[in-house]
Amino acid sequence: AGGKHLILRTSWVYGSRGHNFMLTMLRLAKERDELRIVDDQIGAPTWCRSLAEVTAQALAQIYAQEGVRDENAFTGTYHLTSSGAVSWCGFATAIFDEADIERKPALVPISTKEYPTPAHRPANSVLSNSKFRQMFELNVGDWLGNLRLCVEELKR
Repeated sequence: AGGKHLILRTSWVYGSRGHNFMLTMLRLAKERDELRIVDDQIGAPTWCRSLAEVTAQALAQIYAQEGVRDENAFTGTYHLTSSGAVSWCGFATAIFDEADIERKPALVPISTKEYPTPAHRPANSVLSNSKFRQMFELNVGDWLGNLRLCVEELKR
């Protein structure tokens, strides 16, 4: 309705709990010898922990700015994802490499057409974080570095 707001758009969120692509791949690695993974959709896998930490830092900046002349300075919609990009198949490969699992299934790259879903998925869902970085001088980090940290968390 035009009021003050802060919307953070993200994508391809994963973590060490819940239901997400990373945990699904690790589960399926134990169950299957081969996985057919879409290789023509590109995105930025974003670890939920890094997303939460950067969001908290941004909110702290906003609340520290009480009395700012422009009360709408932080109002808006921002993209907040990890930097870099990879396909789903590339992400699955990195998950298996970083998790250092004993049983790695063969990964077969497939096209989106070979994996029909009810919802249409864009070929490229990479979002630009430049507006967020410019406003808050923060970033979530790169997707592969964050994947490594998440996998380390799983090993504990």
